[in-house]
Parts: sequence; structure tokens; C-alpha cells
Amino acid sequence: MIHIVKASERKLTPFPVEGAQVRVSDPIIAADNDLSVGFTEYYEPSRLDWVFDYNEAFLILEGSLEVHTDDGIQRFEAGDLGFIEKSTATTIVVAKRAYLLHVTQPAWSGAEHTTD
Repeated sequence: MIHIVKASERKLTPFPVEGAQVRVSDPIIAADNDLSVGFTEYYEPSRLDWVFDYNEAFLILEGSLEVHTDDGIQRFEAGDLGFIEKSTATTIVVAKRAYLLHVTQPAWSGAEHTTD
């Protein structure tokens, strides 16, 4: 199977989470739910505490962000490729804006995550 997502088909939707103004879209999800590919946009300054219950690779398309962990701070800028391993506790800090392509394994679904 081959799947293409045109820029006009990204359909980012708000994801309600405390501390962040963020929109997400996962237009590609593998048939076995083992992988998803999509976009994340932090469109306002944000500070988000997040524990990853999936592996995530991401490419910063525009803007920048920092990922804070117990091991320190990593800054990612446009063009940088990153990876966050499952079970990593983070604080994601966006000073202005960040737009990224993400690949998650297993497939991530915002509907499964809450702020409680």
C-alpha cells in the first residue's frame, strides 16, 4: 500500500492539554496500529510535561523547541531530527512556535491521552 498526504489534507486539530497550545494530525496509521505518521504544531509559547508511552522520531520543519529530561536539555531547530524513547519523562518547551513531522511506534492516538 502507498499513501500520500497532500499539504491541504493535513487537517491539524486542537489537542487539549494543559500548558500547551498545540494541534496534531495523524493522517497515516499502519493497518496493524504499529506505526503512525503525522504532524504536531505548537502555535503559541508552551510548556508541556509529557511521559512518552510510545517511541517517537521527529523532524523539526519550522521553529524550535527544547526537550528537558533528568539528563539535561536538548534544543531542536528547523532541520533537526530527534528521537525520544518510550517511557521518557519530559518537559517540552516552545518559546514561540514549532512545527514538526512525527513518527510514532506504536501508533499514537491523541484520543487515548488526557490531561488528568
